[in-house]
Amino acid sequence: MEDGAMKLAEEMEAQVLRSFAEDYLYEAALASVKVKATESLMCGRMTLLHYRMFGGVGDDIYRAAAAVEFMILALDIIDDIQDDDHKAMPWNDLPKNIALNLAIAFLTLSHETLLRCRFPSEHIHKAAMYLSRQVITATNGQTLDLLNNIATEEEYITMVKQKSAALLVCACMIGVILATGDVSPHVEEYAMEIGVSAQIKNDFRDLLNWDHKSDFLQRKRTLPLLFLLSSINQEDERWVADYFEGRLELSDIQHRSEEFAVIVERTGTSMYASFRERSSYYHFREILDSMGLESPWKQALIAAAE
Repeated sequence: MEDGAMKLAEEMEAQVLRSFAEDYLYEAALASVKVKATESLMCGRMTLLHYRMFGGVGDDIYRAAAAVEFMILALDIIDDIQDDDHKAMPWNDLPKNIALNLAIAFLTLSHETLLRCRFPSEHIHKAAMYLSRQVITATNGQTLDLLNNIATEEEYITMVKQKSAALLVCACMIGVILATGDVSPHVEEYAMEIGVSAQIKNDFRDLLNWDHKSDFLQRKRTLPLLFLLSSINQEDERWVADYFEGRLELSDIQHRSEEFAVIVERTGTSMYASFRERSSYYHFREILDSMGLESPWKQALIAAAE
């Protein structure tokens, strides 16, 4: 773990130690933070990066980045409860009512941690307002996802922009606001494109991941799956639509993963997903190029987005 991520993880653990008095909840919170620390902590690191990139100095930004990661962790727990997903995560070892309690605590701790930072009060107020707004936006996006009524590419992009991309925008903008006291429209725009690109990449991966989490097996409407369903034109592909529309059961098709992968390639779904993912990524790069950033910051952002 690099130094910045290590300091961020240490700050999160310190806030957990300070905040959770009940032993059972403390152990669950600490285990959850430790699991997050083994991942990229991408959102918190984006907060750190943008703070430095926009001229911010001092180490209190690690506390703000911890606040961002607590928000992400809270929403991850809620998302897993709603989707009955990611069984290996420590919060899924808890009774659901306790896991929900933990998520509420993390979301509240996110705001409290941000408010306890030592930045100009007007910067903190604006950052806290921005974080609250983006959480509400993400809740709207999550609702669209749960309703599973998406039928077009435009509806999918709207959902992603409101859900996962909104959270990445939030992470970047908290760093900008704390450094400058204001938002950056360029950062909002390119962070949104990074978020859309990442979500399409994840959705294509999950389409083929029948061992752990397949959006197809769950009949979840994602962009790659919508394209696949619209591209089926051969008789030996009809079972895909039959399953998705409920005419076949899981037991009827669960042995057909290799055949499914062939159909994904034959219909051009993988090519389409790659094209759509790269389109958003290249738009991010175009915006970044237009900003005239110094090379080290530009390269750091490119590395974070890939």
